Amino acid sequence: MSRIPAWTNVSSLVLRFVLFAGVAVCAQLAGSAGAGVIHHVKADATGTNNGLSWANAYTDLQAALAAAAAGDEIWVAQGTYKPTTGTSPNVSFVLKSQVGLYGGFAGAETELGQRDWKANATILSGDIGTPGNAADNSFNVVTGAHLAVLDGFTITRGNADDSGGGMYNLNCSPTVTNCTFSGNTAGDGGGMENYYSSPTVTNCTFSGNTAGSGGGMCNEGSSPTVTNCTFSGNTVLNFGGAMCNEGSSPTVTNCTFSGNTAHYGGGMCNDDHSSPTVTNCTFSGNAADWDGGGMYNYYNSSPTVTNCTFSGNTAHYGGGMCNDDHSSPTVTNCTFSGNTADFEGGGMYDLYHSSPTVTNCTFSANTAGDGGGGMLNSSSSPTVTNCTFSGNTAGGTRGEGGGMYNSGGAPTVTNCTFTGNTANGSGGGMHNVVSSPTVANSTFSVNTAGVYGGGMYSDGGSPSVTNSTFSGNTAGIYGGGMNNGFASTATVTNCTFSGNRAGNSGGGMDNSGGSSTVTNCTFSGNAAGTYGGGICNWGNPLTVTNCIFWENTAPSGAEIKNAFGTLIFSHCDIKGCGGSGTSWNPALGVDGGGNIMADPRFVAPATPVGPDGLPRTSDDGLRLRSDSPCIGAADPAVAPKTDILGLPRKTFPDIGAYEFLPSGSCTLIYTAGPGGSISGTTPQTVVSGADGSQVTAVPNTGYRFVRWSDDVMTASRTDTNVTADINVTAVFAPPAAVKDWSLYE
Repeated sequence: MSRIPAWTNVSSLVLRFVLFAGVAVCAQLAGSAGAGVIHHVKADATGTNNGLSWANAYTDLQAALAAAAAGDEIWVAQGTYKPTTGTSPNVSFVLKSQVGLYGGFAGAETELGQRDWKANATILSGDIGTPGNAADNSFNVVTGAHLAVLDGFTITRGNADDSGGGMYNLNCSPTVTNCTFSGNTAGDGGGMENYYSSPTVTNCTFSGNTAGSGGGMCNEGSSPTVTNCTFSGNTVLNFGGAMCNEGSSPTVTNCTFSGNTAHYGGGMCNDDHSSPTVTNCTFSGNAADWDGGGMYNYYNSSPTVTNCTFSGNTAHYGGGMCNDDHSSPTVTNCTFSGNTADFEGGGMYDLYHSSPTVTNCTFSANTAGDGGGGMLNSSSSPTVTNCTFSGNTAGGTRGEGGGMYNSGGAPTVTNCTFTGNTANGSGGGMHNVVSSPTVANSTFSVNTAGVYGGGMYSDGGSPSVTNSTFSGNTAGIYGGGMNNGFASTATVTNCTFSGNRAGNSGGGMDNSGGSSTVTNCTFSGNAAGTYGGGICNWGNPLTVTNCIFWENTAPSGAEIKNAFGTLIFSHCDIKGCGGSGTSWNPALGVDGGGNIMADPRFVAPATPVGPDGLPRTSDDGLRLRSDSPCIGAADPAVAPKTDILGLPRKTFPDIGAYEFLPSGSCTLIYTAGPGGSISGTTPQTVVSGADGSQVTAVPNTGYRFVRWSDDVMTASRTDTNVTADINVTAVFAPPAAVKDWSLYE
């Protein structure tokens, strides 16, 4: 076998040295994670300071960074480390690509998992000059590198004239975990600045940082992934107290934004086509001097916000969220509660062609000084679906739109509930000014306005309201349920107005606007202090067709008051109207023909929402009984194709909001006369043709059952194959002291 010439004269001593060096290198590699070397750093280490062990650890972190290569790890024991022992603010801890920098060690661990970064504070401090004097601190405490790892540190006292006081990332995407950024200052990104960088940031805290924009974090052309992080007590002069995104779309999940302050966007500011994905986050107690206490979205920025809570945030405009200049976020399953706007939009403020999609959200107990306690839309057309607006307030001297205020635009509001909202001025539930919202399948209940429109107020524009319920709303002067103001042309279809109150006129509706139309609506149990318990008209032609007015009250015009203007009724059932023809009461307005005056025979007028307490369900009390004179008496040319419940109307439809359908459901009402009670369910709602459940007439002690009012003689009964409503009373005979029982049989 031939020999390699270069090895011919190698002595055994040299061979031994080479073998020993190889064993030493292997031993060092064996102590690291993967194939890299572990470099130890401990401020008070007294050994050889070569970093190979805790006893021989580097005392200077910069020395470890200089020695590390790709694949290596640096373990840093508790203590405070500064970028330089000199005074140059340009010196930073510059991370290395593919090198992991880990803090939180006590100084004896042999495995990474043994460290405790919470108990063993490992601080990277930029306080290199005069202690406590920020003016001579490091510009950037840490500078990022691509694929580097920063884990388990507190980064503090950075003071950047430009960007990233705590950490500056330029064209790189490090992984930052278990870190705290506090007490840092910068022009942008007090805690962290990402410039065309998209780091992964997890389990980190950004607190007490200050900046011009982005107190906690500023992202420019960057889309970091931020998870399980806390942003608290950060402050900026301009945008994004906690986080500012410019041309950036980060993914933010399970994060908390609290107590941050900015001029715009106390919690988060999204600017210039920034559309982050924000999920399972909380924005609480943040403040903006101007717009967007919790979040501010500006200039074509449309984030996706899901399962988030906005509470206790404050701003001049948009206490919870402000969407400005063509910004249309998608907001789903979110809660806006207890937010405050000094002027407008307590929960949310949308302006200048910003039209968010808001679904399954709750707006409660928000307050605005002037308008839109829950939401204000200015020249914007949001789509609002399955949302609840409750207990919101529009205060101040103006006080418009307790639940929602719409100025311009054409919002779409579907399946929403407005309840218990208050406006000092007008529109307890909703205020519309030169706006044309489309409102469908919604509920307005127990809202209050100091002057106009307890449930809804409109001035200008052409609102369309369909399949909705107005109940228990109150206006100090005009329009308990709804007020159509000057130049407003409203279209109201398949709606019910019950139990609403107005101090002066229009318990159910007050109309002083344009040529509004009211079709297939039901007005029952409304009241006004002076004029028009059901409707009061003060202005341009109001056309009312296929409607019911029954048991409304007012000193003048219990059902209808036509103060002046033209009011036309066709195919309506109106108490006290006399019916169409020569008997018509002209004080009500113009007889358009087909009007009747007969008890509409409601199923249960005293309980409009029925036993289940829910409006627009099959047990509603303002449905028609099978013997109602309103059945088949409506004008088919005008009647909508479906009723308030979405049921199809017949070829010859019914007057009022509800269509009676034999093939639909029937109501079974069992009432006990004096001397007894009913055992079983009453009322019952069953599908036509089905069977009811058993009920029993139970006499009190000393009484006996005689019969039912429909001549059924058995105390227990089960009505079968029901095709019409049943409303019967159990008759009981008095105590046995009465001699002639035949009087009761």
